[in-house]
Amino acid sequence: MSHPTIHTAGRSSPLMLTRIAGALAPAALAALVAMHLLFFALRAWHTLTFPYPLDYGEGPLLAQVNALRSGISLPRLYSDPGTPPYLVVNYPPVYLVAVWLIAPLFDVAFPGSDATLLAGRLVTLLATLGSTFLLWRLAAPPHDSHSTAMPRIAVFITALAFLALPIVREWGALMRVDMLGVCLGLWGLLLTRRLSRWAALPLALSLLVKPSLIAAPAAALIWLWFRHRHRALEVALIMATIGGAAAGALQLASGGWFWLHVVAANANPWSAALAEGFWQDQAAILWSLWLGAVCAAALLLARAAPDVSNRRSPVLPSDTTPAHGLLPVVYTCFGAYVAFGVGKVGAYTNYFLEFYAGAIWLIAAAIASLLATDRSRHGQRLSSTRRSDKPAPVSDAPSPSLSSRISMLTSWFLAINARTQPLAARARRPDSWFSVLGSSILLLLLAAALLRYYPLWSENYVKPYGLIEGDNPPRLAFGAYGVWRDLQREQEILATLRRVNAALVADAQAAGAPIVTDVPGIAAQAGVPSRLQAFEHRQLYDAGLLDQRPLLRDMANGRVPLVVLDYLGNWLTPEMIALITHRYAQTGSRGTFDLYQPVNPGRRSDVALDIGAGIRATGVFLAPPGSTMYAPGERVVLTLELIRTTTDPGPCDADPCQVRVTLATSDGAPIAAWERPLIYDALRPADWDGAAIQHMHPIDLPVALPPGEYRLTVALRSGAELFTPPQRIAPIKVGDASGQLLGERGYFVPAPIFTFWLDAGGYEGPGDPLMPAVPFADGVVQCFLRACFHSAGNDITRLPLGELVLIGESGLRPAQPETEPSRFFPETGYTLHGTFLSAWEAYGGMETLGPPISDEMQRGAARVQYTRYARLERPEGTDIVLLANLGEEYLRLPGIPYRWR
Repeated sequence: MSHPTIHTAGRSSPLMLTRIAGALAPAALAALVAMHLLFFALRAWHTLTFPYPLDYGEGPLLAQVNALRSGISLPRLYSDPGTPPYLVVNYPPVYLVAVWLIAPLFDVAFPGSDATLLAGRLVTLLATLGSTFLLWRLAAPPHDSHSTAMPRIAVFITALAFLALPIVREWGALMRVDMLGVCLGLWGLLLTRRLSRWAALPLALSLLVKPSLIAAPAAALIWLWFRHRHRALEVALIMATIGGAAAGALQLASGGWFWLHVVAANANPWSAALAEGFWQDQAAILWSLWLGAVCAAALLLARAAPDVSNRRSPVLPSDTTPAHGLLPVVYTCFGAYVAFGVGKVGAYTNYFLEFYAGAIWLIAAAIASLLATDRSRHGQRLSSTRRSDKPAPVSDAPSPSLSSRISMLTSWFLAINARTQPLAARARRPDSWFSVLGSSILLLLLAAALLRYYPLWSENYVKPYGLIEGDNPPRLAFGAYGVWRDLQREQEILATLRRVNAALVADAQAAGAPIVTDVPGIAAQAGVPSRLQAFEHRQLYDAGLLDQRPLLRDMANGRVPLVVLDYLGNWLTPEMIALITHRYAQTGSRGTFDLYQPVNPGRRSDVALDIGAGIRATGVFLAPPGSTMYAPGERVVLTLELIRTTTDPGPCDADPCQVRVTLATSDGAPIAAWERPLIYDALRPADWDGAAIQHMHPIDLPVALPPGEYRLTVALRSGAELFTPPQRIAPIKVGDASGQLLGERGYFVPAPIFTFWLDAGGYEGPGDPLMPAVPFADGVVQCFLRACFHSAGNDITRLPLGELVLIGESGLRPAQPETEPSRFFPETGYTLHGTFLSAWEAYGGMETLGPPISDEMQRGAARVQYTRYARLERPEGTDIVLLANLGEEYLRLPGIPYRWR
């Protein structure tokens, strides 16, 4: 009678150790997930409270929803992207409509674009949380009288790990369409599990959010085909009807443009090397998640098979069914297929979202299967006729033939893994060591996936990490530069971007007309249209589906009042770059964004000159001199207004032509000549469309030019042949030398600005010129190493470079100032102390530097303090205070010439 007692006691210790080990793995994962949930919440809070677009993709969506809110109809939104509102709408309208419906709720507290952006981000956040909930519901074991809380807790923690993935944290609260599509797809799969025909609705809507999110619809139809063929056909028909009706209606209502927006504009080239790079980056931090998903898929397929050890009566294990195991496997496989689309030019890590949702689902479902307790402790098999807690209607039961097909598939899987069958059989006992060990391994693999990440933000620049550095190695999520530090850095950068974007909003709104920018959010946040949606328009231009020439003609004539660029060359066409660097000139920067405005050509005079090749000059512009007359060495801005006089192809249509401008004496003796391509080779005459086009042709007068009257002549040539002799286009008067050529690059400084430069300290004050004196609509601007001057008539002022550069600063740290002496400035509320006060007085005080506009701060290895016009710097270890090169920082010209030729 004592033998059973001794036997039980002998096994109690291993069983207890197994249970302890089984509790430690969920506890470890729970601790990691809890920390990452805090990170997710902080990232979501940063995003929701930042009132401007955070990445490229938010800008177009913000502009599109704002267009709907302004009264533009949905079909017109999908109209010709070369006409107002100049939008390329890459996706069907479900996300746009959802945000459009919700945005009015926030109008009172957050008027304008702020409400739209917040609404869009909240839609994404709710979809992200909804996706997590759906993953839990899809993987959770059924309720029954034998089940314990452990499986549901473990599955719930596993589902929450979806929010802990770096990609989900990055995308979980942005105004992007992806998470809404993922959420709708998972909802459709939950309904699919119940064999409901209503699954077709969310599945169709997910495709109408983003057509490339095919994992859920494909998995649903394939699973239903083997489960219930009639229902599969019903769901497919309903999906096709909803999607076809929506797309067809918009195609007709938009005049045939819908297809170009949603399909043609997304048909970007695919690069295997690009895809490989993304996959390698993801493997570096999430390889254990992939391994866990593979193991979970194998286990689910094994447990979904009939018990082949009992050849007389094969039965399915009661704790799992093909519905439980095969559906997430198929979904994840299609998610991986979608993720290979990351090789498409312009794609990003959002292409992995379905794949990672599937991986989490697989692991959670496998854990639920391993820990299920719907069988007796002694492993007795339940009858194959046992029903689930939510039985499907009789009409929805799978046919025997289809069930046999599933059994054949899974039996084949077990046949090639015959050696593992005994383990799988033992795994069907819920309290066995295999179940606990298997679930613990899966949980630990998932936990390992949460230990590394890629930082989002650079420590040195107001840019995403790796964009300037050129490399972004993975880091530990916890440590000196873990996720917590990255979120702190994000807070610093967003504070800077808040100031920068506020300034850009004012600049864009002051422009008063459609602008051009390579970051659509710049225009969208200001509520002004942009003539260019850089990436999407460039794709259409290259494919020959859209004509850029109307925009080029307007830029050639200076009709685009403002160009805001993050990077000169960022998806801009070569023709646009040529116009920006010849017809436009940089006026400065806001943070990392460069501002360009059209160069003012001056007063127009009528002329009528046939210069050959079917081209006539109908007008000439001359910018006024910097003083009373032009001076030797001065840059003269000459602009020709040209028209095409024939419709026949001309020599300048086939080959580039050169415009030659010659400076000649009054009796016609040539002195100097300058050439440049006709319209900078950005527009051939056949592209002018009958309009008058301006050709800007600045010339630098010879330094030794004697005073007197001269004439400018113009001629057009192709190759070595002039089409006509040089013809007089305009007279100019040159006076005595009044300005000065300064600096290594030899830029001419007009006399009034030169006098102002001398009074400001000359080389010791403003320093070398960094650009010529450029005429803009509101006056002439010329920047020097440490200062910029603005001349309007007889009034010359300093640009407040301290204020303009300070808005782009990030990462300044408070520094303890010296105590004596000190001076408080009530107009700004700041105080200068000690050596900074002495240097401020020595450099010209209030007149030259203006009042302080910041506290004393630590900037890298230097202690600094900003004034209205300057930045005082004291390098570490010295008592010498210098003036920073704010002119160079404002123009963002580290070692490169000024961008106007």
